[in-house]
Amino acid sequence: IAVNKIDAPSQEANAAPFHSIGVPVFPITAEHGTGVDDLLDAALAHVSAVSFIEEERQPGIVEVAIIGRPNVGKSTLLNRMVGEERSIVSPMPGTTMDNVDTEITREGHHYRFVDTAGIRRKGKTTLVAEKLSVVMARRALERCDVALLVVDGEQGVTQGDAQIASYAEESGRSVVIVINKWDLAVAAAREAASRDAATAKGKSRRAPGERYKPESFDPRRLMFDYEKMIRAKLKFLSYAPIVFLSAKTGEHAEKLFPLINQAWEARRRRIPTPELNRWLKEEVDLQRGTTPKARPVRIYYVTQAKTAPPTFLLFTNQKAPLHFSYERFLENQLRAKFDFTATPVRFVQRLRKRDKKPSGGNE
Repeated sequence: IAVNKIDAPSQEANAAPFHSIGVPVFPITAEHGTGVDDLLDAALAHVSAVSFIEEERQPGIVEVAIIGRPNVGKSTLLNRMVGEERSIVSPMPGTTMDNVDTEITREGHHYRFVDTAGIRRKGKTTLVAEKLSVVMARRALERCDVALLVVDGEQGVTQGDAQIASYAEESGRSVVIVINKWDLAVAAAREAASRDAATAKGKSRRAPGERYKPESFDPRRLMFDYEKMIRAKLKFLSYAPIVFLSAKTGEHAEKLFPLINQAWEARRRRIPTPELNRWLKEEVDLQRGTTPKARPVRIYYVTQAKTAPPTFLLFTNQKAPLHFSYERFLENQLRAKFDFTATPVRFVQRLRKRDKKPSGGNE
């Protein structure tokens, strides 16, 4: 229960009668956001994890969720991709009125987009908007095939971005990381380089630590460094491609549709069992993936149990879960052979039952 209009600690006694109902009570001030963070934390604790079970999808339609923190440009990106002003866009965080499902057809492919901003700005603090963006992202992930994780290129990867990214990975959905406002990030870096160069010009020698100069400033180098930062902070999304773009100007936005198509096809790809086992026996050096102190792992047989995401059943010589480094090695080998663009890969382990010896027979 949320008891509103408790504007001061001295008024918290007014919420006391509600405790008789027998459920948790949270005194709040919705107008100023006081106490709302505790209320949302309690609510989020009861939000069930996104199910890994593949939902029934409408055949032939690619479900795409645009997820991210408030004011990273989700609505602008939606409008850019569908070619219409379908969402209210404002510089204020969280101004999209509601989830907006938009269906389009492009080059023979059918898409359904869900914009997940979903928060009215009025009466909401930044903290509340951040927490609600997580709730909306989790709800959208339950419905989509491919998630576009939008990050503000000027701000870099924040804790809020990482939290939403972790839910995307846990959900088993395919993910494309979108670095939006890249034009502004490049402009800011170029301006900073100019200032540093002007400062260094007045000195007898080059300023220590000076990185970018106007005459040598290379946006490609900036992009390379930025991608290294993203990979370091979002290690669990190592399979997700990164697109640097500007939703406002449309620069590089055309790269998204091919990646969405590849991801949608990859998450539904089924590898025949004979082909998988040929790959396992002929192309994978399993000893390379075994750590020195680990018990040698023998994988006798592999088959694909399901798609969306691709899940592989391994029959091995032990019940204990595979060491994470060994599983990562196996995943890398699998990706090197088969195309799983932007898509997570799961492994399920089973102990192979030994054949029973004939009773009364000689060994």
